[in-house]
Amino acid sequence: MSHPAFQDAGNNPGIEIWAIDKFEPVPIDSNKYGKFYNGDSYIVLKTTGDNTSSLSYDAHFWLGSKATQDKMGSAAILTVTLDDMLGGKAVHHREVQGHESSRFLGYFQPAIRYLEGGNESGFTEVETNAGAEKRLLKLSGCDNMRIQEVPAEASSLTKDHCFILEVDHDIFVLMPEGAKATQRRKIISVANTLRDDYHNGRATIEIIDEFSSDVDFELFFEALGSGSKDDLLDDDASDSYTRDSVSTVYLYKVLLGDDLDLVSLDKPFKQKHLESSEVYVLDTPCSGIYIWLGNDVDAEVKKNYFDIVQKYLDAKGYPSWVHVTRVSEGLESSNFKQYFHNWDTVGGKSVKELVTETDAGYYSGDADESAAAAKQIGKSAAARGYMPDNGDGTLTVTRIAEGEEDVSDRFESGVSVLYQSDVYVVRYQYTSDAGDDAYVIYTWIGTDASADDKAAASTLASQLEDDLDGNVTVVKVPQGKEPKHFLSIFKGKLVILFGNKDGDYKPNNSRNTYDDDRIRLFKVEGTELGVDMRGVQVVESADSLEDDAVFVLETPDAYYIRIGKESSPEEAEAAEKFIDSIISEELEQAEVVKVEQDEEPDEFWNALGGPPEEKEDASGWRKAVSRRVTTPTTLTAVTVTVTGKIKFEELPPDFTQQDLSDDGVYVLDTGEELYLWQGSNIPERIKTARSQIVEEYIEDDGLERTVDNAIVVTVKQGREPAVFKKLFPSWDPDMWENQASYDDIKNETKAANSK
Repeated sequence: MSHPAFQDAGNNPGIEIWAIDKFEPVPIDSNKYGKFYNGDSYIVLKTTGDNTSSLSYDAHFWLGSKATQDKMGSAAILTVTLDDMLGGKAVHHREVQGHESSRFLGYFQPAIRYLEGGNESGFTEVETNAGAEKRLLKLSGCDNMRIQEVPAEASSLTKDHCFILEVDHDIFVLMPEGAKATQRRKIISVANTLRDDYHNGRATIEIIDEFSSDVDFELFFEALGSGSKDDLLDDDASDSYTRDSVSTVYLYKVLLGDDLDLVSLDKPFKQKHLESSEVYVLDTPCSGIYIWLGNDVDAEVKKNYFDIVQKYLDAKGYPSWVHVTRVSEGLESSNFKQYFHNWDTVGGKSVKELVTETDAGYYSGDADESAAAAKQIGKSAAARGYMPDNGDGTLTVTRIAEGEEDVSDRFESGVSVLYQSDVYVVRYQYTSDAGDDAYVIYTWIGTDASADDKAAASTLASQLEDDLDGNVTVVKVPQGKEPKHFLSIFKGKLVILFGNKDGDYKPNNSRNTYDDDRIRLFKVEGTELGVDMRGVQVVESADSLEDDAVFVLETPDAYYIRIGKESSPEEAEAAEKFIDSIISEELEQAEVVKVEQDEEPDEFWNALGGPPEEKEDASGWRKAVSRRVTTPTTLTAVTVTVTGKIKFEELPPDFTQQDLSDDGVYVLDTGEELYLWQGSNIPERIKTARSQIVEEYIEDDGLERTVDNAIVVTVKQGREPAVFKKLFPSWDPDMWENQASYDDIKNETKAANSK
């Protein structure tokens, strides 16, 4: 199927837009991009790439709030036609006016604008206040901005939005209290555009904000015709909707027929669950609805897939504006893959791609294109690129276990032991590249640590941060997610053991039977001796064994070094050193036995309660590298209102350093690691809400991670680690110093009034 209007579509990178007119796509002039009539539906094609076979496509069909069902249906069907002409390579997105995705809004800067009317009226804007001399525009969103005309009356105003009032040739800008610098710049940019495009550059702009006098506010409301600043209301509007669970992800197989018949699949969701002859619906709390179409699904079903979506929305009682994405087998996006356990991305991807996506360019690209490099990445420590120095600084270690205890002297030489029942606050001091004293405050949280100890450690870390008051980075480290730098400061000699304060930290095992059976099991893994090696005590069961690690089994008669078939010689060497340093006093009574995987003696299995059942995948590195590759990197702006409410707004995928505001806080999410970036001029209410921000960000995202198992790196403006900067297209350390202030922008705007 083809259509002449799409004949040259997608040949070059960029944006192309068509409006639906009498069931046909009509190309829109580029000078009108970003303006959408609420009585119409549109198709927006974003082509990404470099004019080669690597081009990729996102096809959005946009539905105006007053568009007819015929226009909406035509937009959906014609998007399929467009995709067919692109070889079926496009990801489809349904966008509803007022609820567009951040990806879509990012195409139109500084803001998308909604106009009254449609092509029936010849694309002529119909003003809400037809015949009136004034117009009131509401600017919704902070970083993703929308412009919509509303009735020019005081009841349209709220505290949390910006409004632009046009009266003859006067333009009043009413700023919301607490607006971020980036938001203020965009709002003023919109006002300047209105002056240039609609008033031939001759209008007067007056900016009214929290710094303005009562007289300035009175002028605004006098021009509006009613009201006062005391009449501004809180905005109760919400984009949330009722789900059975606010955080659960659902996966259904659709049994095709006249009625909607769904088969629910249980977690963990796996790639193999998706059959080529079937259709599936993935229902997520944050990313909306995905419909997955297998390659062998009937062409008529693919063409009318939105009929299935509409039936699903109706059955769930979801509002019509819920974002819907169609993905095809083999062309799944990272956003889709992140909800699946161990998606197979190693096969079919070059190592160079894996390295770029996982390590932000820090991993060596000299390795041959083979699974060996991917394995190296998967087995390495978390946050590989976070390396402020080489780990030769000094550290102070405080153990939190029903109180604080300085245990620094126990880490000064030899093996460093952490207990998974405790929390540790590590203050690491080093010399920055500029020659100044710099610090990293690590809070390591054991798997079995109590809530009270976690809270006490958080308080101590905050106190240290305030006391040092300089180049300080705060990092929360859950057990099992230790960053490479954290391991390096312990010289690859970190050991994590069972045991607790109540038991005087005596050797123990998971069954509390060590005094009787003398059985313990340890996992030894890493990629580089003296850097990221670590030994971790695990449950003494055959199910704990993995193919890609070395394990040490302690028994009364022998110490077995079990060498996994995918492990490295360095891990075997580290295991020998581990035995020598941790349990050396017992070596005279027991022999050390090296055994290769699949050659274990009966005594080995007897100590573990028998051999393991066959695992689907006994290699942990595949899951790790898959998780890093499939998870998209996102930047989310955080707003903490004056009343303490926390709001999140995901920025478009092509975010830049310019999106960071010096009076704002942002979450840069790489999957497991969260970077909480805070500007140098953030208000106190944001500082006190940091832990709550992270908690609310994670708890409802529907992913496997939790607040307890996510790495959180708190980053301050001007003190960003190299790995953070690498996640942006470019980085200018002097950007904020050279950036015009809000006052400068206001003064420039005022000066232009007299021209």
